[in-house]
Amino acid sequence: MSLQKYLLLLYIGLTATPPCYGRTDHLSQSYSPHATRPLARAYILYARKVWREIYLNEKQNSPCFMRGKEISKIIIDGVKNGVLVPYTDDTLEAVMPQAQFLKSLQLSGEEGQTTPHEFFPREIATLRLVEHIIFNKITARQEYDIEAIQLIVPGRNNPPTHLDHTIATFKYKDVIDYFNKLPFESICWYNAANPAENLTWIDAFTLRLFGSRIVKVGNTEDATIDELYEEKPGDGKGLIASQKLAEELDVDMEGFLSEY
Repeated sequence: MSLQKYLLLLYIGLTATPPCYGRTDHLSQSYSPHATRPLARAYILYARKVWREIYLNEKQNSPCFMRGKEISKIIIDGVKNGVLVPYTDDTLEAVMPQAQFLKSLQLSGEEGQTTPHEFFPREIATLRLVEHIIFNKITARQEYDIEAIQLIVPGRNNPPTHLDHTIATFKYKDVIDYFNKLPFESICWYNAANPAENLTWIDAFTLRLFGSRIVKVGNTEDATIDELYEEKPGDGKGLIASQKLAEELDVDMEGFLSEY
């Protein structure tokens, strides 16, 4: 057999679609039904699901947390106005009823009783992103696709339990649609050095202008990084592991996979 004929048969074998036996070929479908940038599984060389927390009080993230224009306030207003749908968790399967959402906004008192006081937007100071890091075979580039965001009250703002409290979860593509209907001034990522270069929050997220910490990477135990690496709560080993993972996933992985 000639080399040319062998290579042709090899190419056909590698690119042929396997039999589906009556089922839809999963490789032709998007890797996630909630993707903002749908991509067929067949075009993905590598993928990891990552949970990151954006601490809005940090200076780098302050353009999302300007007084009166906090991203938490804008999202909550969207739910109250009936134009944004909240979900109970990051599976994005169960819609949170309006009454449950409003109760989730209320500060808990003694024995779990809620009080008339709603959390102020500046008390909802953590934004958790649920996203996929994927390496696209076609473009040979690493891409980030945010699937969901969660509004979280950090423990320091949540007496008497002082535990982190998740308000609700939102599909990021719903958030994009909602933000795109608002005036630019309402969703402005303010550039203090040069206001002529102000962007929208959507642009800033796409360009990865925010600072964050990786708190979980998809695993069979569904465990957080702190749970996997800390020997004692707060011993700092979780933070060190998070920093190493960020370097590995955000910096090293693209360069390594590009060689293929």
